[in-house]
Amino acid sequence: MSPALASRALRHQNEPMSHARELDWLTNSVGVLAPSDRTVISLSGDDSHEWLQGQLTNQCESAKPGDSVYGFILTLKGRVMADVWAYFHDGGIWLDVPAPVVDALMERLDRYIIMEDVDLDHRSSARILVALGPKSREVMSEGWPSDRLGTGGRAWFVDETDLDAELESAAQRAATAGGGRVGDAAWRHAHVTRGRPLFGVDFGDWTYPQETGLTDAAVSFNKGCYVGQETVVMLQNRGKAPKVLWRWEVDGTEPPEPKTPIMRDGAEVGEVTSATIGARGIQALGFLKRGHETELEGFEIRGQSATPRGPVSEGPGVSQQIT
Repeated sequence: MSPALASRALRHQNEPMSHARELDWLTNSVGVLAPSDRTVISLSGDDSHEWLQGQLTNQCESAKPGDSVYGFILTLKGRVMADVWAYFHDGGIWLDVPAPVVDALMERLDRYIIMEDVDLDHRSSARILVALGPKSREVMSEGWPSDRLGTGGRAWFVDETDLDAELESAAQRAATAGGGRVGDAAWRHAHVTRGRPLFGVDFGDWTYPQETGLTDAAVSFNKGCYVGQETVVMLQNRGKAPKVLWRWEVDGTEPPEPKTPIMRDGAEVGEVTSATIGARGIQALGFLKRGHETELEGFEIRGQSATPRGPVSEGPGVSQQIT
């Protein structure tokens, strides 16, 4: 290995090791963070609840103040435009959405307000805070359920001007519970090691809901119409998505880059979406094409052996959801 490659590999090894304590908090106690890639849209008006039911893939008809619902906003062709946490309160609904697509999302949502009494507002000065882990309630007993890693979680909102003070206060409460503040870098590792796909990284407007592995968490097949539903139902009735996100373990010393092909017998059968070094070595998320689900060996990534650990829908970050 060249000195440059050795240095790069060492950097990749040391970075997740430096975040080991924060990753442990997110799994075993509680970690506090303000996700920098999320922003807030508020819904208000007498028809906002019923109107959202026609936009979100998940069932929110019976949601009441204090409840949260996770789902997708889709394009007309049924692809995932955004993943959304909807938080219901007495005055309306807060939507926790991906910041990079907020302008397009506002335009898309506004287009479907016809005669309804619904007001949309991008609250750019509002910040989302989350406490994640089994002791999240010890940091924030109020707020809303927001389990993003399968270990429990709570979410609440503050104004941008109060963010630093609230983060410090929340971090102190987390420390009392055996946790602390978590940075963006550790969060990027956690979503891989826990097997919880991240919007804009592992899935987005290039994927159908069934390809994300989050269908059970984000989609209801027992609700009324919503934008993009026809494609989703048709794909569900046909049985299988063209590709599905899986969890992988990869031999080697350096995590593969996104879009690295996953190979078997000389053929490309998928591609990596994200990877990191975890407790079991290199861990990754990546698509596996339909027809290869029963093959348990013979996979390679960059010439290194890769072991499939099952679809993300069966992993700890999705299948063990608690509040």
